[in-house]
Amino acid sequence: MPITTRIIAAVTLAVALSLACNVVPEVMAADRYARSASPAWKVGRLDPALSQACRRLDFNQRTPLNLYLGFIGEEGRATTGIAQRGWNLRDPLGLSEPELTYHFRNDYTSRCAVYVAGPPRGAR
Repeated sequence: MPITTRIIAAVTLAVALSLACNVVPEVMAADRYARSASPAWKVGRLDPALSQACRRLDFNQRTPLNLYLGFIGEEGRATTGIAQRGWNLRDPLGLSEPELTYHFRNDYTSRCAVYVAGPPRGAR
């Protein structure tokens, strides 16, 4: 058996074993920034103008849920995507401010809500 065929077979076997052992969900969870028991709406201030821009596809994440925050409490369960200017934020109209973090709930839908928060803890 040629070496390339053996390598392909080994990679295929490794992927199959990873799937069988539930390794993939752990890898996918690496994009989770944090979890919180607080209601999702406490992540920041709801911004009606940015929410409207999000619904018009003028203010969105470049990659939805590329980095996200999961709210797992009894009240206000949701997942919000996180974006900042210069990182994962699509802002063709220049609506964002440099130090703020934007949390998107239902991005790319007619129910999009954008919450504005201060800079991340590590950047303060």
